Amino acid sequence: MKRILRHLLFSFLALLPIHAVAAEEEGVKTISLWQCFRVEETAVFREIMDDFVADYEKRHGERIKVNMQYVSFDDMFTKLRTAALANITPDVAFIDSIKVTDLAFGKALTPLDDLPSFKERYGTKEKAAPEFVAAAFDAGLVERLGEKKLYALPVQTTTIALFWNKDMFKAKERELRAANLDPTRAPQDWDELYAYGRILTDPKQKVSAFAFSSSLWFTFGVFNMYDVKFIEYDEQGRARPSLDNKNGIAAASRLQWIANSGIEGGGWQRGSLGPDPMFLNRRVAMILTGPWNTENFANAGLNFDVSLVPAPTRKEIEELGLQPLDPEEDPNSAAAFSSSNIGGQSGVILRTCKYPDIAFEMMDYFTSEAVQRRWASQLGQSPVRRAAWKNLDTTKYPFMKAFMRQLAKSKRIPQVPLYANLENDVYNPQVDLLLNKQITPEAMVKRMEDVMNRVIISKINITPDEKK
Repeated sequence: MKRILRHLLFSFLALLPIHAVAAEEEGVKTISLWQCFRVEETAVFREIMDDFVADYEKRHGERIKVNMQYVSFDDMFTKLRTAALANITPDVAFIDSIKVTDLAFGKALTPLDDLPSFKERYGTKEKAAPEFVAAAFDAGLVERLGEKKLYALPVQTTTIALFWNKDMFKAKERELRAANLDPTRAPQDWDELYAYGRILTDPKQKVSAFAFSSSLWFTFGVFNMYDVKFIEYDEQGRARPSLDNKNGIAAASRLQWIANSGIEGGGWQRGSLGPDPMFLNRRVAMILTGPWNTENFANAGLNFDVSLVPAPTRKEIEELGLQPLDPEEDPNSAAAFSSSNIGGQSGVILRTCKYPDIAFEMMDYFTSEAVQRRWASQLGQSPVRRAAWKNLDTTKYPFMKAFMRQLAKSKRIPQVPLYANLENDVYNPQVDLLLNKQITPEAMVKRMEDVMNRVIISKINITPDEKK
C-alpha cells in the first residue's frame, strides 16, 4: 500500500479531472494550446496556425479554432501542475522534452499512437519514427509497465556542438603545424583535443584551450557517446539503473580527465565565469554550447566556427565495442562516433482533451515537411522532419548545417522519471567530487546507482498486483 501511495503522489496529474481552458463558440471546435516560443517565433507560429485552421476546414468541412497562450519555457511544467489542481489544463502543451516522461508516468497524457488520426497518418510509431530527427522523436517514447507508447511529437529541437575561435587557432598556426595539427579545423577526438590544447593553452596570458559546464544536460553528450543508458527496463517494465558498468566508468573517467587535463579553464567550477562568457571574452578557444549563442558571439565580433563534439578515442572505441552513431558517416572516422544531447520542445496532448484527433492533426501539420522548411528558413532552426533537411537553403544561417550534422548523431535524454531528482540528488552531489578528484569514476557511478535506486527506482517500480 505504501508503494501505491508513493506512486499516486508521483502521478500528480491523475488526481483530478482535466478540462479545456477556453469555452467554445457555437459550432466551432476549440483547441487550447500553451506554447513557449520567443516573440519572433510566436509571430510565425500564429501564421502557421491560421493556415492549419483554414486547411482543416477545407479538408473536413468543420470549423475549428486554436486558442494560444504563452507560458515561459522554465515555468511550463510548474504551471501545468498548478493548472491540473485548478482544473484548467490546456488541450495541448509544448513542453521541455525532458518532462515528457514525468507527465506520461503521471498519467497526464494521451498516447498518440492510440489515436485513429495517428494510425491513419502513420500506421504505427515504428513507421513514423524515420520521418523525424531520431533523438527528438525518441524523447516522446515512454516505456511504462512493460509497454512502450508514443506520448509526444517533437516540435522544436536543438543540441550542443563544439564552438572554436578561428583567430586563436590562427595565432598558434606555426606551433600547431609543427605538431602535425591542422589550424583550420577543430579537434575530432579527445586525444586531438589534448594535442591542440597543449599548444592553445597559455598560462601567462591566462588563456585556456577549452572550458565545459558540469551540469547534467551539458554532459549528457559524453555519456551518450560512451553508450551509457542511465536506466533500463525489463519486459515487465521494472526499471533498474545502468551506470555501474564499463561504459559508465569510461564516461565518468573522461569527465574527470577533461577537468584535470591542464587545458581546461575551470568553466565547470562553481562560481566560475562559465564557458560562454569565457569564450566571449577570448579566455578560452573552445567550448560546448548551442545555436542560441551564435548571434551573440557574432555580434561581439568573434571569428568562430561550429564543429562536432570530440569523439571517444580509437582505443576507447575498440575497448568498449562502441558502434557508429551515424550511418551516413565513414565508420572509420571520428565523426561517426561523436554524439551530443538533445534539447527543445515536444508537443503533448493532455489526457482529457475533448478533441485529441484534431489536436494531433494540428501538431502533425506543424511538423510537416513544408511547414518545417518554412520554420527553418524564417527562423534558422533545425527542422524536426528529416525530409525538410534535403536541399534546405541555409545561406542566411551559416551554422545550421553543423548543428544538423550533430543532431544526426545525438541521443535522447534518458527515459528517467523524476528528472529533477536525477539531476539534484543523483548527479550533482557526485560530479563536483569527481572533477575535484575526491572520488574515483568507479565510486561515482556506484554512488549514483545507490541514490538512483532510492530516490527514483523505488518510486516507479511496482509489482504485478499493484498494476491493478
